[in-house]
Amino acid sequence: MKRILLLFGAAFLLVSCGVRIEVSNPLTKMDRVDETVEIAWEQVVDRLADATPETIVVVAPDGRQQPSQVLYNGETEPQALIFQATVPAGGKTSYRLKCGEREAYPAQAYGRFVPERMDDFAWENNRIGHRMYGPALEATGEISNGIDIWLKRTDSLVLDKWYAPGFDYHVDHGEGLDCYKVGRTLGAGAMAPYTKDSLWLGNNYVAYKVLDNGPIRVAFRLDYAPFRVDTVMVAERRTISLDANTHFNRITEEYTGDFERLKVAAGIVTRGAGGRVLDILNKPIRVVGYWEPLNTDNGQDNGHTTVGLVFPCEIKVETRLGHLLASTVIPAGEPFTYQMGAGWSKSDIPTPEAMTQLIFDQKLKSENPLVVTLK
Repeated sequence: MKRILLLFGAAFLLVSCGVRIEVSNPLTKMDRVDETVEIAWEQVVDRLADATPETIVVVAPDGRQQPSQVLYNGETEPQALIFQATVPAGGKTSYRLKCGEREAYPAQAYGRFVPERMDDFAWENNRIGHRMYGPALEATGEISNGIDIWLKRTDSLVLDKWYAPGFDYHVDHGEGLDCYKVGRTLGAGAMAPYTKDSLWLGNNYVAYKVLDNGPIRVAFRLDYAPFRVDTVMVAERRTISLDANTHFNRITEEYTGDFERLKVAAGIVTRGAGGRVLDILNKPIRVVGYWEPLNTDNGQDNGHTTVGLVFPCEIKVETRLGHLLASTVIPAGEPFTYQMGAGWSKSDIPTPEAMTQLIFDQKLKSENPLVVTLK
C-alpha cells in the first residue's frame, strides 16, 4: 500500500508540475530580454490534453505566472501559444506549462479600427505606435498607404486616450506625439512595387481584419484595391504584427496579378538637411536605417524620429524618389516578410548610434531565434 501511495504521489507531482519548456539562446554574446517565443497549439494539447485557451498557464522560473497569449491568427480555433522569455547569452531558461486559472495579464499591445478618425487603423505596444489610413480619409482626397508613427515615451497604451475628442496628439503632453508626416509617400517603411524606376503607390486600405489583439501581440490584415503597376493591375494584402517590448513590426506583403515576379521596395521617407542614413550597410546588405532631422512642429523641440528595416535576404539600397529604398524581387502571390522598427530620441533611442545598434541586434536575433524545446 505504501508503494502504491508513493507512486500515486509521484504521478500527482508530475501532473501538477506540468510540462517543462526549455528556451535556449544560440547567441553567445547577447542576452535576450522579454523576447516572444511560440509553441504550436497542437503541441500544447499533445502534452496537456485538458488544456484550453482559458486554462493554459505558463509559469516563470520564480514560480509566478508568465503572461501568455493564445493566438488565433484570425481563425476560430487556437493556433499557437506565445509568451516572452528572458535568456542569458549562450544559456537556457526553463519555464513550465500547466493547466490552471489564468491571471488577468495587462495589455502591452493593442490595435483597432478607428471610425471616429476617418477609418484609421491604429496599433501600438509599450514602446511605439503606428497607424494606417482608411477609406473615409481617401474620400476626402487624402490618399496614402504609407505607415505613420506615433512617438511614445511611456509604457502605457495611449491609443484610445489620444483619439478621444478634444485631445491634440500633435503636441507632446508628456507621453509623446504624432509629428511624423507621411503624405503620398511610403512613410516609415511601407512597401510598394518598384519598376521602370518608379514607385507605384496604392491607395488607402479598403478592408481590415484583426487577427489577434493582446496582451502580448496585436496582428491585423489590410487589403488594398487593385492599382496599376506600369501596364498590370496588382492587388496588395499587408499583414502586420507587433509584440510587446520591441520596436519592430513584422510586415508580410502579398502581391497578386498577371505577373510572375515583381520588383518591390520598402522605403523610408527622407527629409533633407539634417537627415542621416545610418552606417550599417555591412555586406551582404540586409538592413537600412534613417535618422530624421530635428522636428520643430508647433515651435517645440520634438526630437528626432528614427526608422530601421531588417530583411531576410540581400537587398539593394538607394536614396532616390524622396526615400531611402531597399529593393528586392519577389514571386507573385508568395508572402514576403520583413521588419520595420521606429523610435524617438526623446525616449529610449537617444542617438543615431543607439538606433544603429538596435537594428543590428534585431538582425542578429532574427537570424538566431530562441530555440524552444518541450521536455
